[in-house]
Amino acid sequence: MKPQPGQPLFLQRDKNSLTVYFENPFPASSPSFAYRLEPDPIRRRIGKQHVIHLDDVPARDFVLRIEAVDTPIRSTAHIELVAQPFWQKGWFWPVVSLLMVFIIGVAIYLFYLYRLRQFIRLQRVRDRIARDLHDDMGSYLSSISILSQTASRSVVKDPAKAQITLDRIGQTARQVMDSMGDIVWSINPDHDSMKQVVSRMTDVASGLFGADNEFIKQVTLQVDVADEVCQMSLSTERRRDFFLIYKEAITNAARYANASRVRVQLSREGGQLVLVIDDDGDGFDPEKPERRNPAGGNGLNNMRKRAELLGGVLLVRSAIGAGTTVSLKFPV
Repeated sequence: MKPQPGQPLFLQRDKNSLTVYFENPFPASSPSFAYRLEPDPIRRRIGKQHVIHLDDVPARDFVLRIEAVDTPIRSTAHIELVAQPFWQKGWFWPVVSLLMVFIIGVAIYLFYLYRLRQFIRLQRVRDRIARDLHDDMGSYLSSISILSQTASRSVVKDPAKAQITLDRIGQTARQVMDSMGDIVWSINPDHDSMKQVVSRMTDVASGLFGADNEFIKQVTLQVDVADEVCQMSLSTERRRDFFLIYKEAITNAARYANASRVRVQLSREGGQLVLVIDDDGDGFDPEKPERRNPAGGNGLNNMRKRAELLGGVLLVRSAIGAGTTVSLKFPV
C-alpha cells in the first residue's frame, strides 16, 4: 500500500503489523538510516537497509519519521499512521459516560413526570369522591337523621305523619344507594368504553320510565345511539361528568315533564360527542326553573358547570307547553 502525499495511512485493528519500504535519496552514497514513531522520542537505527518492520503497531495515532543519520545532507520523510479506533480515543469514554448520564437522567425525569401525573390524576379522583360524598351523602344522611327524629316524635301523636316521614326516609335511602352506585360505577376502569356508558344510561332510563316507577305515567322511551359512539372511550373524570349531566336531564324529564314521549340521541360530529334529550311534556321557563322544580335552578347550574369541565356547551331549550330539549356537545 502506497500512501498518497499528505494523506494518512489507516491501519485496521486486526492488522497491526507493518513493513515500510523506502528509496535511498542519496544515490552517490550509502548512508545509514534511523526512524522514530513520533511522539515517541526514541530513535531506532536500521543501518543501510531500506526497509522497516513494525510489529504490534500501538493503538494510537503516530507519525513514522525516517532520516539519514551519517551524511552531511540531512533528509527526512514521514508517513502519518492512524492505528487507533475511535472508541479507544481518550475522549470516547468520557463522552459516552456523559451521554449515558444524560439518557438516564432523562429517563428518570420522564418516569417521575409520569408518576407525578398519575398521582395528580388519582388525587383528583379522590378529591372528587370526597366532595361527592361530603355534598351528596352528607346531605342525604342529614335528611335521614332529621326525618328519623321527626318520625319518632310523631309515631304516637300522629301515626299518619310518621308513616309519611318513614316513606320519605325510604326514598332518601334509595337516593343514597343510587348515588353510591354512581360513584362506584364511575371510578371502575372496566367502564371506560362508551359501550359500558351507553348500557348504564339505558339502565337508568329504563328504571326511571319503568311501569313500577311512582313518579311518572306511561311514557314511550326511544334511545338512538350511533354505531361509531360505541367505539369511543372516556376517562374517569369525563365519564362521570357526562353521565351525571345525562342523569340529571333524564331524571328531570321523568319527574317533572309530564311527557308521553322521551327521546335520547347520542351521536358523534367530527371530534365531538353530542347528547340530545327531548320530550313533548309541559315544558318550563329556563329563566325560572324553580317554578318547575324547587331545586331546578341548582340542577341546571350543576349541569352547566359539568359541561364547562368537559370543555363543552350545554343548551336548554324549553317553553311552557312546548316540551324541553337538552343538548350537550363536547370534544373527545
